[in-house]
Amino acid sequence: MKFLMLKSSVLCAVFVFAGSLVQAQPKAATTPVANAPMATVNGIAIPTSLLEQNVRANVAQGQRDSPELRQLLKEELINREILAQEAAKLGLDKTAEAKTQLAQLRQTLMVELLLNDMMKKNPITDIKIKAEYDRRVEALKNEQQYKVGLIVTSTEDEAKAILARLNKGESFQKIAEQSSIDPSKAKGGEVGWVLPAQILPAISNVLVNLKKGSVAVAPIRTQAGWNIIKLEDQRSYQAPGLNEAKNDIRQALLQQQRFDLVKRLREGAKIQ
Repeated sequence: MKFLMLKSSVLCAVFVFAGSLVQAQPKAATTPVANAPMATVNGIAIPTSLLEQNVRANVAQGQRDSPELRQLLKEELINREILAQEAAKLGLDKTAEAKTQLAQLRQTLMVELLLNDMMKKNPITDIKIKAEYDRRVEALKNEQQYKVGLIVTSTEDEAKAILARLNKGESFQKIAEQSSIDPSKAKGGEVGWVLPAQILPAISNVLVNLKKGSVAVAPIRTQAGWNIIKLEDQRSYQAPGLNEAKNDIRQALLQQQRFDLVKRLREGAKIQ
């Protein structure tokens, strides 16, 4: 099961690609004074802070801070300033489409700044992660986990045909590898161990009533397609170790922080 968390970046990752073009050198780089202009283009100063920001972005991508990297980024920043000035000269920033895009970029940046500020003021500490881990383990200690096999098809007719083949004794794993449109086909339809609350009710309601080794008698329709499920095994809930669960819990706590912030601000906002 995948959990995605999107994080927008308006400025920091602008030139991340450039780092891959540089052979990093072990020489130490000299950091210019942050408030001095890095360069000027037609009288417009490019702040050194912008260069530093892009250096940090490249370093975060695994590049070494080197004079070569800094020079490449500097030249690219100069080129972009020249291009930006030309666009402004042509009035391209005055179009309705440009104004909409600029407004969206500003909004995205402001949201990121707010969320970063929130995380600095309310960091997700190891103590908080351990407390949430303990809470989850306690809440789930009496739950059952189910090991699921899954085949998904595009049409009901395909699903019924596969069920007929399974009823004749064909291998669930082989059919999944050949016919399923779900990513789990790479593992023969193996989804792994899940809790009922982690999957769609339409599937979990059927799953919990299956006997070990049995396949649901009818395909289940969801947005993904027509689902054929098999209960491979069942056990009492086995909690992952704290270190294994740490990143997922951290992301969940961050998402909860964001949700609570949005909820609080919406309650105080005048929305028409």
